[in-house]
Amino acid sequence: MEFGKMFSSLDAHVAGEAYRIVSQSPIRLSGAGLKAQSEQLAKSFSNEKKLLLNEPRGHRGMHGVIPTGSECADIGLLFFSHQQVSAFKYEGVLAAVGALLETGGLERRRNGRYTAETTEGVIEISADFEGDEVTQVHVQNKSASMSQTSQSSTVVLDGKRKYLIYPLPPAIPEIDLANLSVISEWGAGKAAEYAGEEHGVTGIVLAEELPGGGFRSVTFEKDGYILRSPGIDTTFALLALKEKRNGNAASVSNTSIFGSTLKAEATDGEGGQAKVQAEPFVTGAHQFVLDREDPLDQGFLIV
Repeated sequence: MEFGKMFSSLDAHVAGEAYRIVSQSPIRLSGAGLKAQSEQLAKSFSNEKKLLLNEPRGHRGMHGVIPTGSECADIGLLFFSHQQVSAFKYEGVLAAVGALLETGGLERRRNGRYTAETTEGVIEISADFEGDEVTQVHVQNKSASMSQTSQSSTVVLDGKRKYLIYPLPPAIPEIDLANLSVISEWGAGKAAEYAGEEHGVTGIVLAEELPGGGFRSVTFEKDGYILRSPGIDTTFALLALKEKRNGNAASVSNTSIFGSTLKAEATDGEGGQAKVQAEPFVTGAHQFVLDREDPLDQGFLIV
């Protein structure tokens, strides 16, 4: 056995979206500023990123985040993910900030307010505590704009991330685990239809409106993968849809096919601004090494 590289990480999730927060690795970024470092991370370190996403307990739904310094925020966050997966997600910001606050990687403040620099700009976060535990983290989007066709609605969040929202087709009576097979087939078909970069689609949402004005939804990423969570972006998008339909909407609840729920509340800002809160959970700490003689030097996915 010949050890080559050592990796340390902290795992956390928010509403089912899993993140591996990398505290030590052979990834050395030399670019000046977060944007340059993000571009370098995207183009290089392929084996290291695959190993971190695959091992230990890796899976398709695992995302990576590397905390770094920032000249304009409390912390910088660099994201990486599997291919055809949106690297930036609000869940990653909340998971990283919440986990670092609980483990001492980020200094606590009495007012509970923090900023994180990302490729999407500086994100403002607030955190609630009970003793040493972070019980809730809060985040607000920047904007939401919406357009409609006869078949679907399109919501663009923060001027960058595009989601298509579809109502239930006749073949799917309701969003329920009993219908998961036909729902998955529908989502795979839509993902294939909008797979080209020219469409610029971040995700496709199948939404069922519930009595009382809430939604049950399934979000498919560009490769047809079903999100484990209701999705913070999806919840913001459904609030924008509800506001468009009703002329005014103070809040909306969004429940995933697996039973977890997020709630978005409209703020006093203009342009579709809203806020979401969620609880971060630290699920593990890992220290592992790459053996140069290991033929599976990029790890492997658990299926």
